[in-house]
Amino acid sequence: MSKQITTRWYIGAWVVAVLVGIATGLMARGAPAGSPPPAVAILSLVLVACGIVMFVMWIGALIKLAQQHAWGWFVAVLILQLIFLGIIGMAAYAIAGPQDTDEVVTRPTTT
Repeated sequence: MSKQITTRWYIGAWVVAVLVGIATGLMARGAPAGSPPPAVAILSLVLVACGIVMFVMWIGALIKLAQQHAWGWFVAVLILQLIFLGIIGMAAYAIAGPQDTDEVVTRPTTT
């Protein structure tokens, strides 16, 4: 996966998760005790989907960094995610991380 895809999807899923979390909290806050509204269950599924997207994009970014041998960035993104600051690591990677390298292979032609 490219750097652009992994960072945009990760950050997008994170933003959606924050907004859904706020909406879930507001809905649950106004609900009677013991019976949250049905929309809370749906929003919880959206939160799970956002978590899955973020996990897959994080793994994709780590694989890309390992392929590029950018070990400093690899460790930074890994550690920040493990201490629950993954958005900071992915945002830094999006802004200042190593650029994607395209390997071009040309096949010699025979005449």
